[in-house]
Amino acid sequence: MDTPCAAVIDLGSNSFKLLVARSAHVDCVFEAYEDVRLLEKRDAGIISAEKFSQGIDAVKRLLYKAQKYEPTAIAIVGTSVFRTAANAREFAEAISEATGMPLRVLSGEEEAEGIAAGVLTDSLVRDLPRVPAIFDLGGGSLEFIGRGGNDVRSWPLGAVRVMNEFVREPKAALQPEIIRKIRRHVRECPASELSANISRETPIVFCGGVLALAHHILARKSGIESAIFPRKIPISSLEKLLADSAKKTVAERVAFDGVPATRADIFPVALAIVLEVADVCGVGELIFSPRNLRYGIAAKLLN
Repeated sequence: MDTPCAAVIDLGSNSFKLLVARSAHVDCVFEAYEDVRLLEKRDAGIISAEKFSQGIDAVKRLLYKAQKYEPTAIAIVGTSVFRTAANAREFAEAISEATGMPLRVLSGEEEAEGIAAGVLTDSLVRDLPRVPAIFDLGGGSLEFIGRGGNDVRSWPLGAVRVMNEFVREPKAALQPEIIRKIRRHVRECPASELSANISRETPIVFCGGVLALAHHILARKSGIESAIFPRKIPISSLEKLLADSAKKTVAERVAFDGVPATRADIFPVALAIVLEVADVCGVGELIFSPRNLRYGIAAKLLN
């Protein structure tokens, strides 16, 4: 008999993602994602009718893919955008009606707890000699889990949200003064809370799309396959990657760096957020974990 599997569809501000996993170790069977970007700059507080339609279609496609694996349990969860958009409730109801399944909107703390549970299924993180501080950068928010899960925070510092606030021409190169403004904004938000709870010996773990992409680019530049490229990343490498990416237009990031067109505008913004958090924490390296919220929800379903 096949081992039972679970499916999780994670609806974020920037993309919708599917994980199908098996076993207590949450072994990935299948993954897929749909770029949606629900909150656009011209109307950042509301989900447009166009995005309503695109989002519902994206969920239906992911659900169809998940059902091919005959999962014993399926969860659809909504994150930051469903907590903040003016018409988020209507959108959530439309998704439930279209799929015949309930959509669970996670609070900031529930999202952070799910992320921690997912990251802790990563053997590299489990084997660390000290309890790590965990961060997940999404499109709408930045989650933090410290002290082994006893300190959980969520800040409105997602890459799309910050870009919409500070970047007037997303397709152009990102000017140094804008990077400084972004980093100052990030520092002012969580700095005091982090500095009181994280020592320089605390390992920093980051998950989320920007670190996955940065890890892939650094691996390619080194001529090493992503699967075996070290996931402990020096901050200096990320600083160089930001400097290089910020000098390019969106078109150049796509053409020369292989950044997906749907993420090329937010990539340097997201790197700036990550780097400022690392600077506040006073660390020289961070650990990238490919495991995140979806893995945490799946672990709960499978156990």
